Amino acid sequence: MPSRVIELRIAGVVFALLAVLFVAFPEIDLATSGHFYKDGRWAFSDGNWPLFELLYRGTPRAGQVLLIILTGGLLLGTFKRLPWLQARRTTLGFLLAAALLGPVLLVDATLKDGWHRARPTTVTEFGGPLKFTPAFMLSDQCVKNCSFVSGHVATAAFVMAFGWLATPAVRRRWLLTSLATASLLALVRLTAGGHFLSDTLFAWFATYFSLWLTEWIFRRLKWLPPVTD
Repeated sequence: MPSRVIELRIAGVVFALLAVLFVAFPEIDLATSGHFYKDGRWAFSDGNWPLFELLYRGTPRAGQVLLIILTGGLLLGTFKRLPWLQARRTTLGFLLAAALLGPVLLVDATLKDGWHRARPTTVTEFGGPLKFTPAFMLSDQCVKNCSFVSGHVATAAFVMAFGWLATPAVRRRWLLTSLATASLLALVRLTAGGHFLSDTLFAWFATYFSLWLTEWIFRRLKWLPPVTD
């Protein structure tokens, strides 16, 4: 069995187990966030940790810059005078499509604005006016740019895309890098009360599965060659 298929199956099982866990025991989210909330104040607040502040503000900007670079590279790749860029048009197109489908459309436009889950800073358990809602349960507690799932973590997780079409060894390294970057941004958001633990975990899966969907579309359209691994 190809290693990529095994990887997908493992990811699917882990996703399902985590989903069941957080639905059955939603108090995990409250308990985790509670570790970073003391005396009415979140551990990371008002820019008190410069590195976290940089990551918080810089991650969305990095995502925007990446979209601009990918779009520009794809357009410049139409010129025959840039053969090195022209040869990479498929890869650039894949990365751009995956970024738009995952962090932009699925996470920001669909989940965050469609699930209406209140952020930790706004729920009654942490001094806010809104009701806590478990993961995967539709809510009416937030209007826009809500908690489920984390856009910062989804953007940080997207680094896995750079090794997505590479050899198994390179792909694994980028997946591990993605887990590391996503974990770091998850910590940034948890310590600020911006997201619950489940928001950050399932943000990684949102990016991961959106990349699989993008690849499936590209192969169906024959924009990518058949899988050899």
